[in-house]
Amino acid sequence: MKGEEGLNRLAEVLKILANPTRLRILMLCAEKERSTRELREMLGISKPLLLAHLKKLKHHKLIEARVVVEGDRGIVKLYRTVNFRICISPEELMDYVE
Repeated sequence: MKGEEGLNRLAEVLKILANPTRLRILMLCAEKERSTRELREMLGISKPLLLAHLKKLKHHKLIEARVVVEGDRGIVKLYRTVNFRICISPEELMDYVE
Protein backbone atom coordinates (compact mmCIF):
# COMPACT_ATOMS: atom_id res chain seq x y z
CA MET A 1 0.00 0.00 0.00
CA LYS A 2 1.87 3.04 -1.24
CA GLY A 3 1.08 6.61 -2.07
CA GLU A 4 -1.48 8.78 -0.34
CA GLU A 5 -3.56 5.85 0.91
CA GLY A 6 -0.55 4.19 2.55
CA LEU A 7 0.59 7.45 4.09
CA ASN A 8 -2.87 8.07 5.53
CA ARG A 9 -2.99 4.54 6.96
CA LEU A 10 0.41 4.99 8.59
CA ALA A 11 -0.64 8.34 10.07
CA GLU A 12 -3.84 6.79 11.49
CA VAL A 13 -1.96 3.93 13.18
CA LEU A 14 0.60 6.35 14.64
CA LYS A 15 -2.25 8.54 15.93
CA ILE A 16 -3.84 5.50 17.61
CA LEU A 17 -0.50 4.61 19.24
CA ALA A 18 0.09 8.20 20.39
CA ASN A 19 -2.55 7.86 23.12
CA PRO A 20 -1.08 6.81 26.52
CA THR A 21 -4.21 4.91 27.58
CA ARG A 22 -4.22 2.86 24.38
CA LEU A 23 -0.52 2.11 24.85
CA ARG A 24 -1.28 0.88 28.39
CA ILE A 25 -4.06 -1.34 27.04
CA LEU A 26 -1.65 -2.81 24.49
CA MET A 27 0.97 -3.45 27.17
CA LEU A 28 -1.51 -5.06 29.57
CA CYS A 29 -3.00 -7.26 26.85
CA ALA A 30 0.48 -8.27 25.68
CA GLU A 31 1.21 -9.73 29.13
CA LYS A 32 -1.90 -11.93 29.04
CA GLU A 33 -5.49 -11.91 27.86
CA ARG A 34 -7.56 -9.39 29.80
CA SER A 35 -11.29 -8.92 30.27
CA THR A 36 -12.93 -5.52 30.05
CA ARG A 37 -13.50 -5.71 33.80
CA GLU A 38 -9.78 -6.29 34.47
CA LEU A 39 -8.79 -3.49 32.11
CA ARG A 40 -11.25 -1.03 33.67
CA GLU A 41 -9.98 -1.80 37.16
CA MET A 42 -6.31 -1.62 36.17
CA LEU A 43 -6.69 1.60 34.17
CA GLY A 44 -9.26 3.30 36.41
CA ILE A 45 -11.45 4.41 33.50
CA SER A 46 -15.15 4.09 32.72
CA LYS A 47 -16.53 1.23 30.66
CA PRO A 48 -17.70 3.51 27.80
CA LEU A 49 -14.24 5.11 27.55
CA LEU A 50 -12.51 1.70 27.63
CA LEU A 51 -14.83 0.34 24.94
CA ALA A 52 -14.09 3.36 22.73
CA HIS A 53 -10.34 2.71 23.04
CA LEU A 54 -10.79 -1.03 22.39
CA LYS A 55 -12.90 -0.30 19.31
CA LYS A 56 -10.13 1.86 17.81
CA LEU A 57 -7.45 -0.71 18.60
CA LYS A 58 -9.54 -3.51 17.07
CA HIS A 59 -10.31 -1.43 13.98
CA HIS A 60 -6.59 -1.02 13.34
CA LYS A 61 -5.96 -4.73 14.07
CA LEU A 62 -3.73 -4.06 17.08
CA ILE A 63 -5.80 -6.25 19.44
CA GLU A 64 -8.04 -9.29 19.07
CA ALA A 65 -10.94 -10.45 21.19
CA ARG A 66 -12.46 -13.83 21.94
CA VAL A 67 -15.53 -14.77 23.90
CA VAL A 68 -15.40 -17.41 26.64
CA VAL A 69 -17.80 -18.73 29.26
CA GLU A 70 -16.39 -18.41 32.78
CA GLY A 71 -18.37 -20.21 35.47
CA ASP A 72 -20.66 -17.86 37.38
CA ARG A 73 -19.38 -14.76 35.50
CA GLY A 74 -21.08 -15.94 32.32
CA ILE A 75 -19.89 -14.78 28.95
CA VAL A 76 -16.64 -12.80 29.08
CA LYS A 77 -14.76 -11.11 26.25
CA LEU A 78 -10.98 -11.42 26.51
CA TYR A 79 -8.58 -9.13 24.65
CA ARG A 80 -5.00 -9.77 23.60
CA THR A 81 -2.45 -7.72 21.72
CA VAL A 82 -1.71 -8.85 18.18
CA ASN A 83 1.96 -9.12 17.28
CA PHE A 84 2.94 -6.09 15.26
CA ARG A 85 6.07 -4.16 14.49
CA ILE A 86 6.44 -0.64 13.20
CA CYS A 87 9.80 0.45 11.81
CA ILE A 88 10.02 3.66 9.86
CA SER A 89 13.11 5.01 8.18
CA PRO A 90 13.28 8.23 6.16
CA GLU A 91 13.66 6.10 3.03
CA GLU A 92 10.49 4.19 3.81
CA LEU A 93 8.59 7.43 4.38
CA MET A 94 9.70 8.60 0.92
CA ASP A 95 8.30 5.39 -0.56
CA TYR A 96 4.83 6.50 0.59
CA VAL A 97 4.94 9.80 -1.24
CA GLU A 98 6.60 8.64 -4.47
